[in-house]
Amino acid sequence: MQRVPSVRRIATLAALSAAALAGAGASTSSASDPSCTRVAAPGGSDSAAGTESAPFATAQRLVDSLGSGDVGCLRQGTYSENVTINHGGSSDSSRVVVKSYDGERATISGRLYVPDRSNYVTIEQLNLDGHDSPTCSAGSTCTRLPSPTVDGDHIVFQDNDVTNRHTAICFNLGAAGYGRAVGDVIQRNRIHDCGRIPSSNHDHGIYLAYSDNTKVLDNVIFDNADRGVQLYPDAQGTLIKGNVIDGNGEGVIFSGAGGSASNDNVVENNVITNSTIRHDVESWYPDIVGTGNVARNNCVHGGAGGAFGSAYGFQIQDNLNVDPHYVDRGGKDFRLAADSPCAGVLAGASVPAQPDFRPDKQEVPPPTTSGGSTTTVTVTQATFGHYRHHRRWRLRVAGRIRGAGGAHVGYVQVRRFGRWQRVGTHRLHRRFRFGVRAARPRLGDAAVTMVRIVVPGLGRSRAVPAGYRR
Repeated sequence: MQRVPSVRRIATLAALSAAALAGAGASTSSASDPSCTRVAAPGGSDSAAGTESAPFATAQRLVDSLGSGDVGCLRQGTYSENVTINHGGSSDSSRVVVKSYDGERATISGRLYVPDRSNYVTIEQLNLDGHDSPTCSAGSTCTRLPSPTVDGDHIVFQDNDVTNRHTAICFNLGAAGYGRAVGDVIQRNRIHDCGRIPSSNHDHGIYLAYSDNTKVLDNVIFDNADRGVQLYPDAQGTLIKGNVIDGNGEGVIFSGAGGSASNDNVVENNVITNSTIRHDVESWYPDIVGTGNVARNNCVHGGAGGAFGSAYGFQIQDNLNVDPHYVDRGGKDFRLAADSPCAGVLAGASVPAQPDFRPDKQEVPPPTTSGGSTTTVTVTQATFGHYRHHRRWRLRVAGRIRGAGGAHVGYVQVRRFGRWQRVGTHRLHRRFRFGVRAARPRLGDAAVTMVRIVVPGLGRSRAVPAGYRR
């Protein structure tokens, strides 16, 4: 094990990350940013000169204006467009850089694509929201194209917040027929809420498809529908290190298919926890089996299927299976507490600070006590019914909230196939009764369907068995 970082160092790194990842609504900004070669801003003009005083209007016009060694800066605001990086730099010392203007935070809302012809590009300090990426072609396993999609070489993504609000894959590196991604780096990003809910088994936070020597370093990868990181079918020589990977369908998978297999990939010094569908680390090799893959010196805990799947196509070495003691998992603050047994595993990696998040996205703790009064959420009745008026199965739920006044938004979860699935959202008062659309219950003596209510900020009810009537 490497030296455990001091609490002071962790706090300092977290504070620096918080400053770097300030939300798009931050009001402070520097008077100027001397690093910028060209600038774009909401309200600018694409026929302007691209200077601070005469900025471009769109992110696409900005990136098209950049040459090797140039830095393009986006002023604070949202750029609702699909952006393609049409050319890159010439070397590590002469990159094309696209970033937020110093002291501000810009959002690209749409697909970001780095094609095979564009190398030595750095994307940093941006909010990247792929929710409105173009739709996939008919018959595809996706509904919207991944974002960011990266086929170029020596591409760096750092200090970004990446999501698509549960619509598709986020990072996709390499694609057959479009380009093999070589030497790319994904570091110090928050990558979250990627992929369709309920799970489709296709949508991941980072999908390394056809890639060589990728480095995935010091990221927080959480609440993605399927894999946090998927190595499939042809990812070679990947290093996955210093990351927190929590609450994904599965954490990391080594995989392959047909004549391809992912080989020589190292997963080390990560904290990989609380996978909701299967294992925290697993493999799938239906044909040829990968070689040289290893998961070592990680802190792995709480996966729905256990910490590890069978060691098929990868080695398991010197891992800890303990609760990592996050500072505030419910608030998506994945820094490690001072007493964390996993602090030495991360070995000084700086965890990116918590982002802005909507209450309905957080993991809700059990009911808490404050000022001597306890807030409780209780389900008194849950019944499945096939109601003629609706022509489909519905779940009717009744209950109460004690210890908190006013109305609250809560959501209904049903436990099926070993995991909790969200089936509906409703506004709740002190006493509530409502119905939501739900799949047909599992009927039979050995198949009891459990139901609970989750109220962000207040807590969750105990699970109760659902009755049913025809």
